[in-house]
Amino acid sequence: MEKNQVKQLFTAFLSHYDADTKDALWAKQSQQFREFWNTNILSRQQAELDNTDVDRVVRILDKHGKGNTKDSESIARVMIPQGAWRRMFNDIKTTKELSGTLNSIFLEQDLAKKAALINTLYEINADRRNSLTGQSGNAINSLLAAFDPATNLSIISLKDRRLIYDALGIVLRPGFDSDAIGENVVLSNKGIMDYFAGLGLRVSARTISVFLYAPEVKPLWKPEKPDDELEPFPVPVPAAPVEQEVADPSLFYMESQLEDFLIENWDKTELGQKYSLIQEDGELVSQQFRTTIGTIDILAREKGSGQYVVIELKKGQTSDDTVGQLTRYMGWLEEHKTAGQPTKGIIIAGQYDQRLNYALRKLKDVEVYLYQVDFKLREFRG
Repeated sequence: MEKNQVKQLFTAFLSHYDADTKDALWAKQSQQFREFWNTNILSRQQAELDNTDVDRVVRILDKHGKGNTKDSESIARVMIPQGAWRRMFNDIKTTKELSGTLNSIFLEQDLAKKAALINTLYEINADRRNSLTGQSGNAINSLLAAFDPATNLSIISLKDRRLIYDALGIVLRPGFDSDAIGENVVLSNKGIMDYFAGLGLRVSARTISVFLYAPEVKPLWKPEKPDDELEPFPVPVPAAPVEQEVADPSLFYMESQLEDFLIENWDKTELGQKYSLIQEDGELVSQQFRTTIGTIDILAREKGSGQYVVIELKKGQTSDDTVGQLTRYMGWLEEHKTAGQPTKGIIIAGQYDQRLNYALRKLKDVEVYLYQVDFKLREFRG
């Protein structure tokens, strides 16, 4: 991309992007994040975080997070499961070394010292499974952007930053292969910001990030094949009329919470004894695993064979819809990830019905698990 081309594209972009209004929104959201950080994380008065407080912040950090609304914006699609975000923040809060190092990273202005602190964070978090320190840098870059969106890019993936470097012809460090993670995070942010400042475009890091992901700009640095393009909100295809199947509203509510519960307590469940959750670049990707035809509730692998296992929660759908969805995902995986090797499917439901029974007679690679809630009342005696 030539510099004149970038300037022309940026001018056109600003004609329909209200940078001042967006920067004001992000100043407000950054303040919300900082208040959460200081009050809920650094404070030792609160023993455990409230999930509602965490979810409110995740809405800012991750477009994939619960509660993302039309009246707010998120840093990026970080693709860390909601339950993993909750575990991460609780781990940070209860581990003083993590919270202290992160706080120093947020506040440090010297870039060499900031990079060294990020390297230290990765070292002390190396054996912790909390999705904080993946090699793509998604989590740490999202946190940095939430703390200060004016100077920290919302381009959270170091892989994307490298592609942008190549497309723009930036020759400054980092050396993505030779430098440590801290230098990659800090210096790639500086390199991209300096490039735009050199064009006379002194705008916020958030504005630059949105520009680079704009539909007319992104293909210039990140061309994608059709199979790689994912629908942000898959449109359901209307099904043919079927006999009415009435779902119990209480089951739907419990199943909507069950996914997070399973991820958070995986090793304690029967599934956790047989199957492993999947991590890529040190980040958990099993929950809400995205494909080109939709999103798998949970993707796991059998511990012995490594066979992929698609796990779908019924979530108030008809049995026909659930079976169809499950088998579509299994077929997609066999074409795109397993080179034709068979996959396995699991349906988790609150109750078993005749439709599932008949369908499973023809599906030898699919199992059904029924969950039950053990709810007890005990009289309080003062």
